[in-house]
Amino acid sequence: MKNIYKMKRSWSGAYVCVFNRDFSEILLLWRKKEKRGKTVLGWGNVGGTIKHGEKPLYACIREAEEEIGMSLSPKSLAFICVKSVKGPGQLRWPIYFYAASIGGNTRIQLSSESRGYAWFKKNELPDKMLDSEKDILDWWQIARKTLQNA
Repeated sequence: MKNIYKMKRSWSGAYVCVFNRDFSEILLLWRKKEKRGKTVLGWGNVGGTIKHGEKPLYACIREAEEEIGMSLSPKSLAFICVKSVKGPGQLRWPIYFYAASIGGNTRIQLSSESRGYAWFKKNELPDKMLDSEKDILDWWQIARKTLQNA
């Protein structure tokens, strides 16, 4: 008999796109780790798994603290979108995206989950991104409009 719990397990993620104050650059983390038998390799946003009972916004705040040592407040984040990704079988998993902008003198304290970080301009986005260039550019535009009008 199949383990029904394992078949119906779900996952959801929350990520924050971190921009500098004038939205000329985005912060991306270089991810390289073994997880669940897969190698994750590429540039990605700050974030990860939403814990049971946790709201996506608060998962972003927790992940920013854990991954880059940055304290964000709920008011400093702007909702961007929810992206649905294919899980095993017929499952679809939600990934929530938020945005924040930080000052140039903000100290980044990288956790062991990433091997490095860098700031990128729109026309200098790297190869091997975990999200598509189109998604990153779309989120950039939404973040700029939302956070500059806040």
